[in-house]
Amino acid sequence: MTVSGPSTPKPRPVAPGASAAEQLRKEGNELFKCGDYEGALTAYTQALGLGATPQDQAILHRNRAACHLKLEDYDKAETEASKAIEKDGGDVKALYRRSQALEKLGRLDQAVLDLQRCVSLEPKNKVFQEALRNIGGQIQEKVHE
Repeated sequence: MTVSGPSTPKPRPVAPGASAAEQLRKEGNELFKCGDYEGALTAYTQALGLGATPQDQAILHRNRAACHLKLEDYDKAETEASKAIEKDGGDVKALYRRSQALEKLGRLDQAVLDLQRCVSLEPKNKVFQEALRNIGGQIQEKVHE
């Protein structure tokens, strides 16, 4: 089962014995790397339909959130990241992706909460620290408008 079209590079083969859901997830990852976000989204969606484990479901929803961010569909990105967080509350990538979507949707107060959780989970992560500072600055600007 493949979702790649004629102009899409062929994904790398997956290790023998990998589940169909795992194969589709890896195929989706390859498509994402090639910039085929719609194709990746399709692969991740198909993988979710194959009875993935809760841990794999969290990863697939997180990956779907990344696709929606790239496609600038921020409502769907927020929804998918939230589904990943429901499965794994400590999923720092999902928290960060949801904060990015919330920021784009103008919901800065909620984005700050997710970024604060990211920083508490990974205090040395400079990307999270910088994003938190940036959103803090945006909130200050809105207060002074």
